[in-house]
Amino acid sequence: MTARPGVVVRLVEPGDDLATAGDIIRRAYFALPGYPRDPEYDVEIGAVEERVDDDVALALLDGRVVGCLTYVGPASPHFEFDDHEAASFRFFGVDPSVQGAGVGEAMVDWCVARAREQGWARLRIHTLEAMPAAQRLYLRKGFVHDPDNDQDWDGILGIAYVMHL
Repeated sequence: MTARPGVVVRLVEPGDDLATAGDIIRRAYFALPGYPRDPEYDVEIGAVEERVDDDVALALLDGRVVGCLTYVGPASPHFEFDDHEAASFRFFGVDPSVQGAGVGEAMVDWCVARAREQGWARLRIHTLEAMPAAQRLYLRKGFVHDPDNDQDWDGILGIAYVMHL
């Protein structure tokens, strides 16, 4: 599925380099000013191969993997919300070298389209204070802040957003 010119977003396929996808996620997170490093989570975000039971999507720009996320429903162990009528996405990273080129937007569009196709009532996401560009993207795409679902993860604020589909 193509959501932006030159950007293709699709589910992982056999032979895709999941280690590279995981490295992209880590580099994207680690490049964030003020990203709260956590050794366990820093490993988890890049462990794409451990999430293939979920819907792992890649973004390709000119055939090169430049983004990755994990799309989940309420049955997934990676789902963070108490909402059985919603889908979510996590572990979302875009290669810092192409940020601002519409890759993240294409990936969010892919998630919205997938959630609608699957009949979910809502699409939910948590983000961090260190991710203001992501917050602006979510608001621009029609998400709204959902303070009732904000989370405190050992002093790290998970800011909740929801899109009603």
